[in-house]
Amino acid sequence: MTGLHLGFPSHSVADVHMRDWGDLAAATERAGFDVLWHSNERFFREMFVRMTVSAVHTTSIMLGGAVADGFSTNPALTAQSLATIAELADGRVTLALGAGGSGLPMMGVTRSAVTDTVRAAYESIAEMLAGATVTRQTPAFTLRGAHLRVLPPKTVPLWIASRGKRMLEMAGTVADGVMIASQASPTGIARSLAHVRRGVASRSPEAADVRTMVRVDTCVHDDPALAREGCRLMIAKLLWMSYPDRRFVTDAGLEVSDELERVIATRDYDALEAVPHLVSDEMVEAFCWAGTPEQLIDRVSAATEAGGVTDVGFWLLRAPGQTLMEAHTLMSRTLPGLRQRLDMERDQ
Repeated sequence: MTGLHLGFPSHSVADVHMRDWGDLAAATERAGFDVLWHSNERFFREMFVRMTVSAVHTTSIMLGGAVADGFSTNPALTAQSLATIAELADGRVTLALGAGGSGLPMMGVTRSAVTDTVRAAYESIAEMLAGATVTRQTPAFTLRGAHLRVLPPKTVPLWIASRGKRMLEMAGTVADGVMIASQASPTGIARSLAHVRRGVASRSPEAADVRTMVRVDTCVHDDPALAREGCRLMIAKLLWMSYPDRRFVTDAGLEVSDELERVIATRDYDALEAVPHLVSDEMVEAFCWAGTPEQLIDRVSAATEAGGVTDVGFWLLRAPGQTLMEAHTLMSRTLPGLRQRLDMERDQ
């Protein structure tokens, strides 16, 4: 069965008070999602704290954090936090590692050797969660005889999230799961899956059971035009985080407008709030799922029908004037029809 995941970009839940977060987690569990993901965009509410609240208010749903990185936080601290929540949640936790990006300039952090750092952080966390003592030196972090004094009650599955060719291939080489980010079209997904498969091919047969998730920023609304509007800011943010790399844009046959590129080049993250209108409809189509519930089911079906996708992740955005609970309710009502479509296609 295809795993169905729900996450929330930070600006979608910026107005959700911590006292109310548990209710949102419980509602996501009742809706039937398999995993609830907690964003790690700085400097909004802290990811592991929200995962802890979710653990207290749920009993069965898996709880994920996305994304952790090896630049802003030493992997030993990330492993410690994850193991602590795993104990509280009886092992119902997972984590995605990635390049990070948001908030790094504020902390004076500059990324280098990104793919190698993500791999080193992934392997360090996996080894520590398994009870190993880790010594590793990288330009981004140092571990000397690092080990956990509290271990998770179950094996914690770890993902690597990316949209880049080199990172996806590396993820296929080492990760439990690969989260393909921001590819919404069948062509883009197929291109990304090919990168992952090249990495998987280098593994031994017994280690080649890798989950692959298509993780797409999603806005569902009865008015498709409003749904498209709800996606533009998120695309501006992903363009900011990937700057100056534009390969995933050119691979889709698109380009960033000069006006938007000038704003992104200032490296002022807050300035993005004023420029979503500079994101084209073509970019929304390529990198997001936007539309009615029926259109969303069709988009997901088209994305998965060629095979190779084991999981689908919806990072829920809000259309203009749409409350979070309205978006959540509409997404939850879409879930049964989506599962039915995916089950029918799997059985054919």
